[in-house]
Amino acid sequence: MQKIKQLYRSNYSGEGVVKNLTYENQTWTPEVEVVPNSVFNSHTTTQAAVIGNGESRLELNVDMRLIMSHVSGLGGVNSLQTYGCNAFYRDYETDFLIAVGDTIIKEIAESGYCDNHIVYTNGDYLLEYPGKFYLIPQNIYFDAGAVAAYMAAFDGHSKVFLLGFDSYDSKGPYNNVYKNTNGYLSTQHEQDNTYFTKSLHAVMSTYYNTEFIRVMPYDTHWVHDAHSSLPNFRQIDYRDFVLEADIGLISA
Repeated sequence: MQKIKQLYRSNYSGEGVVKNLTYENQTWTPEVEVVPNSVFNSHTTTQAAVIGNGESRLELNVDMRLIMSHVSGLGGVNSLQTYGCNAFYRDYETDFLIAVGDTIIKEIAESGYCDNHIVYTNGDYLLEYPGKFYLIPQNIYFDAGAVAAYMAAFDGHSKVFLLGFDSYDSKGPYNNVYKNTNGYLSTQHEQDNTYFTKSLHAVMSTYYNTEFIRVMPYDTHWVHDAHSSLPNFRQIDYRDFVLEADIGLISA
């Protein structure tokens, strides 16, 4: 599992990405391109909503647009900044989108979405699609949900709500709103979620000063011991999310 550091947007200037490796005289010499920080999130609020694509989010009895346009607190200080994952862009626009995987990244690059939205991905794809994407700080190669949770903590949000985070339990059927669509696996596919569990745990344990709150239809939904043992993690149901995040309206 890749190691990450507790960095924040406020003191991040950028980093180098290896473009090529040259082998000569029994030595590998990297060609490094420095990618400066080009996102200045000066409107960071206390709260963020990280929206994964697990099927549980379809049970949320709140119009998703209320989350996208959420305003709360004096001067909007408690408003939700939103971080979406992969194909979520097909249905909604978020403040930030995290893209992981060859097929979906190619789709997003060719869709025109990058022209007026901030989409984060890894260094390899920055080189493949120049001018389209923004570098994930520390160039982390985790799943999209874990990276999105990381980005919310990296931006300085003290409370991060995790919606649609279904694939962080144990082995089970492939659970994704967009399954059976371009770039996604079939309903028959079984997946071992150990990697997802470890990647999210790495993020939450690194950013121990950030509170991560998994939102599920029921607060009694099973939680992996690796997560429930963390003092900065808890789970709530949808109604408590509406109240705690101050969403305001529940759709019929």
